[in-house]
Amino acid sequence: MSHLLSQREIRSISRRFRLQTLRYTPVSSFYRKNAVIQIQTNLGTFALKPYNRNPHLRSGLAAQIKSAAKYVRLLMNNDYGFMPDWLPADSEKLWVMRQRQPYYMTEWIHGRPMGTEQDCEQLGHALAKLHTLRCGLPPTTKSATLEQVRLWKVKDRYLRKNMVQAASANTALRRAVRKYGAAWKRFSDEAWSEIRHPDISRLCAQEKANPALIHGDITPPNVIIANDERLHIIDWDFIRVGSTYADTAKTIMNTTGFNTAFIEAFLRGYEGIRPLSPPERKLVTALYGLPREAWYAVRFPRSNRSAEMLKTMDQTWVLRRQAMEYMSRWANL
Repeated sequence: MSHLLSQREIRSISRRFRLQTLRYTPVSSFYRKNAVIQIQTNLGTFALKPYNRNPHLRSGLAAQIKSAAKYVRLLMNNDYGFMPDWLPADSEKLWVMRQRQPYYMTEWIHGRPMGTEQDCEQLGHALAKLHTLRCGLPPTTKSATLEQVRLWKVKDRYLRKNMVQAASANTALRRAVRKYGAAWKRFSDEAWSEIRHPDISRLCAQEKANPALIHGDITPPNVIIANDERLHIIDWDFIRVGSTYADTAKTIMNTTGFNTAFIEAFLRGYEGIRPLSPPERKLVTALYGLPREAWYAVRFPRSNRSAEMLKTMDQTWVLRRQAMEYMSRWANL
């Protein structure tokens, strides 16, 4: 959040959720200072969080929180068991406004981060449950996957056009471009080629009749294994109708650390709920190989996050290639 809420503000917001604040502790995330506030109340421990707008969507903040709350309520009403419950405010909405900033509260999940094959299998299970929970969603006019691919192609074109120029501003990026630049282009070319296959085109056409919800931001900090060993996915700010294939590929990339045993466990859990056809496997594999970190690094060559991404890429390059080879074998089983 942009600034730390005062004690008075925290108590005021809590009262609107019918809670009495006893103690509170600001908690920072990997990317944000004071990202969430842990609040001890008369009814237990809860998380108070500002709703973060998705910059990749054209809608404004108010429209996004209304949409997210609608989909979260759908999940809660359909007993989706892998998320903390959002609390209703005194208005019965799932959020309150303070100085034009939406805030929401959820139960606080005590637990540990992911770290085992069983955790990865449980995450695959949870994600497949989300992707198969239709909740009466109406058909869409566009393929969510093709819309996501269109956005990613824009980033890929930017990388190709600006890679050399961006590298001149950053020694680490210049070194990465020399070492991996050709591979970045090749990975994208292979993905775009795969997506043009008629089988993939038919999949994308079928998506319009069967829209699904996606989380959109599953990363290690957003997955908690509770004290009872049940997995919970948190931070549902970006929940929306979207591409389950892109959501799956991003989740594997973000959470398994290029560990093939973890990837295998995740896919086992996922396909235990939602078996994937050969074309679907090929689509997930194609999207998994896209060099999304490189796109970010070239777009923001001077940012600290860009430097961290490049360092991680350099340290994990051999594992990445092994993971991509495993995914390719899985896709062709």
